[in-house]
Amino acid sequence: MVEKRFRFFVWLYMALFFVAVILIVLNVLPLRLTEIHALFFIVSGVFAVIFLILQYGKGLGSAITILIFAVSTSIEWMQTSLTNAGQQNDVTTDFGLVINGIPVAFGFIWLVLIVGTHVISREITLKIKIDWIRGGIYAIIAATMVMVFEMLIEPVAMQVKQSALDSPTLTIIQMTDAANWWTLGLILHLMIYFMLSLTDQWGKLHFPTLKSELVLVYWIVLSFFLVLGYFMGLWSILLVTLIGNILFTVCYYLSLESDTKKKNCCMSVIAAVFFVIKYFLY
Repeated sequence: MVEKRFRFFVWLYMALFFVAVILIVLNVLPLRLTEIHALFFIVSGVFAVIFLILQYGKGLGSAITILIFAVSTSIEWMQTSLTNAGQQNDVTTDFGLVINGIPVAFGFIWLVLIVGTHVISREITLKIKIDWIRGGIYAIIAATMVMVFEMLIEPVAMQVKQSALDSPTLTIIQMTDAANWWTLGLILHLMIYFMLSLTDQWGKLHFPTLKSELVLVYWIVLSFFLVLGYFMGLWSILLVTLIGNILFTVCYYLSLESDTKKKNCCMSVIAAVFFVIKYFLY
Protein backbone atom coordinates (compact mmCIF):
# COMPACT_ATOMS: atom_id res chain seq x y z
CA MET A 1 0.00 0.00 0.00
CA VAL A 2 2.79 2.44 0.90
CA GLU A 3 4.65 1.64 -2.32
CA LYS A 4 1.53 2.19 -4.45
CA ARG A 5 0.83 5.55 -2.84
CA PHE A 6 4.43 6.69 -3.24
CA ARG A 7 4.43 5.69 -6.91
CA PHE A 8 1.08 7.39 -7.52
CA PHE A 9 2.29 10.72 -6.14
CA VAL A 10 5.59 10.45 -8.03
CA TRP A 11 3.78 9.94 -11.33
CA LEU A 12 1.37 12.76 -10.46
CA TYR A 13 4.42 14.92 -9.75
CA MET A 14 5.87 14.01 -13.16
CA ALA A 15 2.60 15.00 -14.83
CA LEU A 16 2.76 18.39 -13.10
CA PHE A 17 6.35 18.75 -14.33
CA PHE A 18 5.23 18.35 -17.95
CA VAL A 19 2.47 20.91 -17.37
CA ALA A 20 5.07 23.32 -15.93
CA VAL A 21 7.34 22.82 -18.97
CA ILE A 22 4.43 23.62 -21.30
CA LEU A 23 3.67 26.77 -19.31
CA ILE A 24 7.33 27.83 -19.55
CA VAL A 25 7.33 27.27 -23.31
CA LEU A 26 4.13 29.36 -23.58
CA ASN A 27 5.74 32.10 -21.43
CA VAL A 28 3.08 31.67 -18.75
CA LEU A 29 5.73 30.74 -16.19
CA PRO A 30 8.87 32.92 -16.14
CA LEU A 31 12.35 31.54 -16.76
CA ARG A 32 13.69 33.17 -13.61
CA LEU A 33 13.20 31.26 -10.36
CA THR A 34 10.06 32.33 -8.50
CA GLU A 35 7.89 31.10 -5.61
CA ILE A 36 6.13 28.70 -8.00
CA HIS A 37 9.43 27.05 -8.86
CA ALA A 38 10.35 27.01 -5.17
CA LEU A 39 7.16 25.09 -4.36
CA PHE A 40 8.02 22.57 -7.08
CA PHE A 41 11.47 21.97 -5.58
CA ILE A 42 10.12 21.75 -2.02
CA VAL A 43 7.69 19.02 -3.08
CA SER A 44 10.56 17.09 -4.68
CA GLY A 45 12.54 17.44 -1.44
CA VAL A 46 9.59 16.04 0.50
CA PHE A 47 9.74 12.94 -1.71
CA ALA A 48 13.41 12.54 -0.79
CA VAL A 49 12.65 12.88 2.94
CA ILE A 50 9.81 10.35 2.77
CA PHE A 51 12.07 7.97 0.87
CA LEU A 52 14.78 8.16 3.55
CA ILE A 53 12.29 7.59 6.37
CA LEU A 54 10.61 4.69 4.58
CA GLN A 55 13.91 2.99 3.77
CA TYR A 56 15.89 3.58 6.97
CA GLY A 57 13.28 4.29 9.65
CA LYS A 58 12.20 7.53 11.32
CA GLY A 59 15.31 7.96 13.46
CA LEU A 60 18.05 7.30 10.91
CA GLY A 61 16.08 8.76 8.01
CA SER A 62 15.43 11.99 9.93
CA ALA A 63 19.09 12.19 11.00
CA ILE A 64 20.29 11.92 7.38
CA THR A 65 17.71 14.52 6.34
CA ILE A 66 18.85 16.99 9.01
CA LEU A 67 22.50 16.37 8.10
CA ILE A 68 21.96 17.12 4.41
CA PHE A 69 19.72 20.14 5.00
CA ALA A 70 21.88 21.71 7.71
CA VAL A 71 25.23 21.26 5.94
CA SER A 72 24.04 22.30 2.48
CA THR A 73 22.15 25.42 3.62
CA SER A 74 25.09 26.46 5.79
CA ILE A 75 27.43 26.23 2.79
CA GLU A 76 24.92 28.11 0.62
CA TRP A 77 24.67 30.83 3.28
CA MET A 78 28.44 31.23 3.51
CA GLN A 79 28.82 31.30 -0.27
CA THR A 80 26.02 33.83 -0.76
CA SER A 81 27.27 36.00 2.11
CA LEU A 82 30.75 36.17 0.57
CA THR A 83 29.40 36.85 -2.92
CA ASN A 84 26.95 39.57 -1.83
CA ALA A 85 29.07 41.18 0.88
CA GLY A 86 28.01 44.79 1.35
CA GLN A 87 25.02 44.50 -0.99
CA GLN A 88 21.32 44.79 -0.27
CA ASN A 89 19.73 41.35 -0.59
CA ASP A 90 16.19 41.69 -1.90
CA VAL A 91 16.06 39.20 -4.77
CA THR A 92 15.86 36.04 -2.72
CA THR A 93 12.38 37.00 -1.47
CA ASP A 94 11.07 36.09 -4.96
CA PHE A 95 12.08 32.47 -4.38
CA GLY A 96 9.80 31.63 -1.47
CA LEU A 97 10.55 31.53 2.25
CA VAL A 98 13.98 32.96 3.11
CA ILE A 99 15.99 32.33 6.29
CA ASN A 100 19.12 34.44 6.83
CA GLY A 101 19.19 35.37 3.15
CA ILE A 102 18.93 31.77 1.89
CA PRO A 103 15.73 30.45 0.27
CA VAL A 104 14.50 27.32 2.03
CA ALA A 105 13.98 25.75 -1.42
CA PHE A 106 17.77 25.51 -1.83
CA GLY A 107 17.89 23.00 1.03
CA PHE A 108 15.19 20.87 -0.59
CA ILE A 109 17.03 20.91 -3.91
CA TRP A 110 20.10 19.61 -2.07
CA LEU A 111 17.98 16.89 -0.46
CA VAL A 112 16.90 15.58 -3.86
CA LEU A 113 20.43 15.94 -5.21
CA ILE A 114 22.13 14.05 -2.37
CA VAL A 115 19.47 11.36 -1.92
CA GLY A 116 19.23 10.79 -5.68
CA THR A 117 23.00 10.46 -6.11
CA HIS A 118 23.07 8.25 -3.01
CA VAL A 119 20.59 5.80 -4.53
CA ILE A 120 22.37 5.69 -7.90
CA SER A 121 25.93 5.36 -6.59
CA ARG A 122 24.87 2.91 -3.85
CA GLU A 123 23.38 0.55 -6.41
CA ILE A 124 26.46 0.77 -8.65
CA THR A 125 28.81 -0.15 -5.78
CA LEU A 126 26.54 -2.48 -3.82
CA LYS A 127 28.24 -5.69 -4.94
CA ILE A 128 31.77 -4.58 -4.00
CA LYS A 129 32.89 -6.79 -1.12
CA ILE A 130 35.71 -4.76 0.46
CA ASP A 131 34.11 -2.20 2.74
CA TRP A 132 36.55 0.72 2.43
CA ILE A 133 36.85 0.33 -1.35
CA ARG A 134 33.07 0.25 -1.69
CA GLY A 135 32.65 3.35 0.46
CA GLY A 136 35.37 5.25 -1.39
CA ILE A 137 34.06 4.47 -4.88
CA TYR A 138 30.49 5.18 -3.73
CA ALA A 139 31.47 8.61 -2.39
CA ILE A 140 33.59 9.50 -5.46
CA ILE A 141 30.81 8.60 -7.91
CA ALA A 142 28.20 10.48 -5.89
CA ALA A 143 30.46 13.53 -5.44
CA THR A 144 31.12 13.65 -9.18
CA MET A 145 27.37 13.56 -9.85
CA VAL A 146 26.86 16.38 -7.34
CA MET A 147 29.52 18.48 -9.09
CA VAL A 148 28.03 17.87 -12.54
CA PHE A 149 24.52 18.70 -11.30
CA GLU A 150 25.68 21.85 -9.52
CA MET A 151 27.34 23.09 -12.72
CA LEU A 152 23.82 23.47 -14.10
CA ILE A 153 22.11 24.66 -10.91
CA GLU A 154 24.60 27.45 -10.20
CA PRO A 155 24.13 29.54 -13.39
CA VAL A 156 20.33 29.20 -13.15
CA ALA A 157 20.36 30.15 -9.46
CA MET A 158 22.68 33.12 -9.95
CA GLN A 159 19.65 35.37 -10.35
CA VAL A 160 18.53 34.38 -6.85
CA LYS A 161 22.02 34.81 -5.42
CA GLN A 162 22.40 38.23 -7.10
CA SER A 163 25.38 37.13 -9.19
CA ALA A 164 25.92 38.28 -12.75
CA LEU A 165 25.60 35.87 -15.67
CA ASP A 166 28.07 37.34 -18.16
CA SER A 167 28.59 34.31 -20.38
CA PRO A 168 26.39 31.21 -20.85
CA THR A 169 29.37 28.85 -21.00
CA LEU A 170 31.51 26.86 -18.62
CA THR A 171 33.80 29.89 -18.25
CA ILE A 172 31.42 31.26 -15.59
CA ILE A 173 32.12 28.24 -13.43
CA GLN A 174 35.14 28.81 -11.24
CA MET A 175 37.32 25.77 -10.77
CA THR A 176 37.42 26.45 -7.06
CA ASP A 177 33.62 26.30 -6.95
CA ALA A 178 33.59 22.97 -8.81
CA ALA A 179 36.16 21.61 -6.36
CA ASN A 180 34.07 22.86 -3.44
CA TRP A 181 30.91 21.18 -4.77
CA TRP A 182 32.80 17.93 -5.31
CA THR A 183 34.31 18.10 -1.81
CA LEU A 184 30.94 18.87 -0.21
CA GLY A 185 29.35 15.95 -2.05
CA LEU A 186 32.22 13.67 -1.02
CA ILE A 187 31.96 14.63 2.67
CA LEU A 188 28.16 14.30 2.80
CA HIS A 189 28.17 10.89 1.12
CA LEU A 190 31.00 9.60 3.28
CA MET A 191 29.03 10.66 6.36
CA ILE A 192 25.92 8.93 5.01
CA TYR A 193 27.96 5.82 4.24
CA PHE A 194 29.39 5.70 7.77
CA MET A 195 25.96 6.27 9.33
CA LEU A 196 24.40 3.44 7.31
CA SER A 197 27.38 1.11 7.82
CA LEU A 198 27.57 1.67 11.58
CA THR A 199 23.83 0.96 11.92
CA ASP A 200 24.09 -2.05 9.59
CA GLN A 201 21.64 -0.46 7.15
CA TRP A 202 23.86 -0.11 4.09
CA GLY A 203 22.74 -3.29 2.37
CA LYS A 204 19.13 -3.07 3.53
CA LEU A 205 16.16 -1.21 2.07
CA HIS A 206 12.72 -1.67 3.62
CA PHE A 207 11.07 -0.86 0.28
CA PRO A 208 13.71 -1.68 -2.37
CA THR A 209 11.26 -1.33 -5.27
CA LEU A 210 10.89 2.40 -4.58
CA LYS A 211 14.51 3.31 -5.36
CA SER A 212 13.80 3.73 -9.07
CA GLU A 213 10.91 6.07 -8.21
CA LEU A 214 13.35 8.27 -6.30
CA VAL A 215 15.71 8.21 -9.29
CA LEU A 216 12.75 9.39 -11.36
CA VAL A 217 12.18 12.31 -8.96
CA TYR A 218 15.89 13.15 -9.25
CA TRP A 219 15.58 13.22 -13.04
CA ILE A 220 12.43 15.35 -12.92
CA VAL A 221 14.30 18.02 -10.94
CA LEU A 222 17.31 17.68 -13.23
CA SER A 223 15.07 17.99 -16.29
CA PHE A 224 13.50 21.15 -14.87
CA PHE A 225 16.93 22.76 -14.64
CA LEU A 226 17.80 21.42 -18.10
CA VAL A 227 14.73 23.19 -19.51
CA LEU A 228 15.67 26.46 -17.79
CA GLY A 229 19.29 26.06 -18.93
CA TYR A 230 18.14 25.44 -22.50
CA PHE A 231 16.27 28.73 -22.65
CA MET A 232 19.25 30.49 -21.04
CA GLY A 233 21.59 29.11 -23.73
CA LEU A 234 23.85 27.15 -21.35
CA TRP A 235 24.88 24.73 -24.08
CA SER A 236 28.23 23.44 -22.84
CA ILE A 237 26.93 23.07 -19.28
CA LEU A 238 23.85 21.26 -20.56
CA LEU A 239 26.05 18.85 -22.49
CA VAL A 240 28.27 17.95 -19.53
CA THR A 241 25.32 17.65 -17.12
CA LEU A 242 23.21 15.56 -19.47
CA ILE A 243 25.96 13.18 -20.57
CA GLY A 244 27.24 12.66 -17.02
CA ASN A 245 23.82 11.93 -15.57
CA ILE A 246 22.75 9.69 -18.43
CA LEU A 247 25.88 7.55 -18.15
CA PHE A 248 25.67 7.17 -14.36
CA THR A 249 21.95 6.42 -14.56
CA VAL A 250 22.66 3.75 -17.19
CA CYS A 251 25.18 2.30 -14.75
CA TYR A 252 22.49 2.29 -12.08
CA TYR A 253 20.00 0.34 -14.19
CA LEU A 254 22.66 -2.08 -15.41
CA SER A 255 23.69 -2.65 -11.79
CA LEU A 256 20.19 -3.82 -10.94
CA GLU A 257 21.24 -7.05 -12.67
CA SER A 258 24.19 -9.23 -11.64
CA ASP A 259 25.36 -10.16 -15.13
CA THR A 260 29.17 -9.86 -15.43
CA LYS A 261 29.09 -8.26 -18.85
CA LYS A 262 26.76 -5.58 -17.57
CA LYS A 263 29.12 -4.87 -14.69
CA ASN A 264 32.01 -4.45 -17.13
CA CYS A 265 29.85 -2.11 -19.19
CA CYS A 266 29.20 -0.02 -16.06
CA MET A 267 32.90 0.37 -15.42
CA SER A 268 33.44 1.47 -19.03
CA VAL A 269 30.63 4.00 -18.78
CA ILE A 270 32.06 5.43 -15.53
CA ALA A 271 35.45 5.84 -17.20
CA ALA A 272 33.76 7.62 -20.12
CA VAL A 273 32.02 10.03 -17.75
CA PHE A 274 35.30 11.05 -16.13
CA PHE A 275 36.83 11.55 -19.58
CA VAL A 276 33.96 13.81 -20.71
CA ILE A 277 34.08 15.86 -17.50
CA LYS A 278 37.87 16.24 -17.77
CA TYR A 279 37.59 17.28 -21.42
CA PHE A 280 35.05 20.04 -20.82
CA LEU A 281 36.68 21.36 -17.64
CA TYR A 282 40.22 21.49 -18.92
